[in-house]
Amino acid sequence: MTSENPKITISYFPIGGRAEPIRLACAVSKIPFTNKVMSFPEFKEAKSTLPLGQLPILELDYGETKKTLTQSTAMLRWIGKIGGLYPKDDDVTAMEIDEILTVLDDLREPLVLTVRGKVKALLSDDTEFTGEEKLAIRERWMKNTLPRFLGFIEKKLTTNEGSKWIVGNDISIADLALYCELEWISGGILDGIPTSVLDTYPACLTLMENVKTNERIKSWKDKYSKPYSNFDYEP
Repeated sequence: MTSENPKITISYFPIGGRAEPIRLACAVSKIPFTNKVMSFPEFKEAKSTLPLGQLPILELDYGETKKTLTQSTAMLRWIGKIGGLYPKDDDVTAMEIDEILTVLDDLREPLVLTVRGKVKALLSDDTEFTGEEKLAIRERWMKNTLPRFLGFIEKKLTTNEGSKWIVGNDISIADLALYCELEWISGGILDGIPTSVLDTYPACLTLMENVKTNERIKSWKDKYSKPYSNFDYEP
């Protein structure tokens, strides 16, 4: 490990979640890192010691010094920069990638609310959503939010002619983030949202297939499966 190449540790739950685009960016860029898994009981115990009391965190070990950082999008951009998946000196392309990342934030927000619940979202002191309320929010999300934001992304993909990717001609962190988001949305784990929810977004489905069949992503998925364990990723 050196000042230019610190040892990287990514700590998160054994699921994909907010850490998955970061892991996949490391896989595509062939960046070694340690995957450190924290169970939900372990997280509860360690929460007060974590920056902002949340995961993922990224630790950089420079030998004599160490840094611990939070916020998954910041981590993804940094991995993207050192791995060639996010430009260092092309501000317009960087802005186009950031546009997709923030659109995904808007797409995700109502769904995350139904997962987090009223108390964590500060909408109530002690009352959570009923099952019926969650389903109603998700139904409105499919009717209003999904067409607005995923329709925007679908158009971006179809107008980027001659490319397999959403920005430019090369895979970027925007593609990886989009892939992970769509995999979550259509994975059948959210009650009320069918696995066919993306059927009217063919360009998005094609993007997912392009990411999934990327040689380095395929190698990653062949080697590591969820729930994740602790491991050292060595390209």
